[in-house]
Amino acid sequence: MVARAIAFATKAHEGQFRKGTKRPYIVHPLEVGEIVATLTFDEEIISAALLHDTIEDCQGITREVLAQEFSEHVAELVAQESEDKSKTWLERKSHTIEHLKYAPYEVRMIGLADKLSNIRDIDRDYPVMGEELWNRFRMKEKNTIGWYYKGLRESLREGFEQEEAFREYSYLVDKNFGIDDSSHI
Repeated sequence: MVARAIAFATKAHEGQFRKGTKRPYIVHPLEVGEIVATLTFDEEIISAALLHDTIEDCQGITREVLAQEFSEHVAELVAQESEDKSKTWLERKSHTIEHLKYAPYEVRMIGLADKLSNIRDIDRDYPVMGEELWNRFRMKEKNTIGWYYKGLRESLREGFEQEEAFREYSYLVDKNFGIDDSSHI
């Protein structure tokens, strides 16, 4: 199943690139799958991690398509990771912070891996790009992006605090957004 998910995600994300870079987008879902594989051996969860952006970012990929191609469980995990693009950035991110606080453990696991991959990109690119980095995002204010990543950390703390992936995420949040306790925008 994991090999099929890799092939499916590679085809679905063909021609896509990470925001503001020339890195093929598929690098991100592969990294998310790799991180999840350090947390579980469950092939459905790893497959959902590899497919986590397909409903949200790939034309023609729906929950129903994923259920047919993989399983109902994989489709549900991916659907729970997908944001409603009709909402504003702040509405979507506030919902994600709240959702990941109470979502099923495997959804939270994929969320942690997704956000760890994203903050690794920020950490890698900031020394090269400096403040220009924030212009690649829809929300261009570093402090507001920091609010989001810090809020996610608090939502994911319970159940993951002892995991290496969470410790790395937490370290990178502090490194890139400061150690202060900003709980507001």
